[in-house]
Amino acid sequence: MSNVTDRGVLDITLVEDDKYILVIIDHLEWKYSTRLKHASVLQDKINDYLEYIASGQATKEKPGLRPVIRIIAQYSYSKYCIEFLERIKEYIKNNGNICEIEWTHHSENEEFNDGFSDDYVFEPDRVYPRLKKNWAKKPLEEISLALETENDNVSNLVMYRVMDSFIGTFVVDDGDRFIYFTYDMLPENVKLDQLQEIAFDNLSAHVQYESCESKIPGVFCIIAGGDFEAESICYPHIWEEIAEKLGDDIIMSIPTKDIVCYTKLSDKKMCKKMLKMSKKLFKENMKKTPHLIFCKDVFCYLRESKEVIVSSEYKL
Repeated sequence: MSNVTDRGVLDITLVEDDKYILVIIDHLEWKYSTRLKHASVLQDKINDYLEYIASGQATKEKPGLRPVIRIIAQYSYSKYCIEFLERIKEYIKNNGNICEIEWTHHSENEEFNDGFSDDYVFEPDRVYPRLKKNWAKKPLEEISLALETENDNVSNLVMYRVMDSFIGTFVVDDGDRFIYFTYDMLPENVKLDQLQEIAFDNLSAHVQYESCESKIPGVFCIIAGGDFEAESICYPHIWEEIAEKLGDDIIMSIPTKDIVCYTKLSDKKMCKKMLKMSKKLFKENMKKTPHLIFCKDVFCYLRESKEVIVSSEYKL
């Protein structure tokens, strides 16, 4: 049986009284992190049904019967969903009134609690920092982000600048995925500097940074489970420890968000090998997984000043 995700088909049709019922089977759950995508999928399916009706095919199939689009859901309708469907109902009424639209549930399912609010609830221990490269030609004047998802409201993202050409954002661990933190999710009593402190405290508490040697002896990598490797650049103390162990300043590259490479800054031979490896990784990911690309910048940790800087000498 087809469902809401299947385009160009009618899931179920039936006749009740003097009405031609066109059923949409919606098996998706209404959650804060997925509601925009869910609404888009449902809107596409409704549009298919409206096109079927407007084209005259419904009348040809069941002459004299009033078409009704009926959405049958597996999960509760949220407040966001009901408001969304009410807007569609009003639109249909004001644009030819070619059909009716209604929504209900699978009869075999348990009692539903429709209309609950799926607004975001601020949970401090789920917020983490996310560092992004600003790819704008004039990074000091523009903000340009290559986000992992097209559904996030970029203009409303909570952001701060890092090392001029990088932008700090925040993500929330929703269990299934990370969603970007926007200003409408920020409680009135929490300021930006507090949110930064919360996010980095969570990173320190829940993410373990470890070093391992790469395939090239003398070139090392930072590993942290695949989600927050790039953010290690914001932790000078990590590099301070590494620099002390190596007895040298450090040169680092972040060709992709989940790969951080480093070696001794004074070892020019190792620097060359590391940069060659990083450049290759950047080019490979540009084609295979562009959403993982981070930057061509090269960083240095200087023991004397105890800070991480963007190198003016090296670049991928």
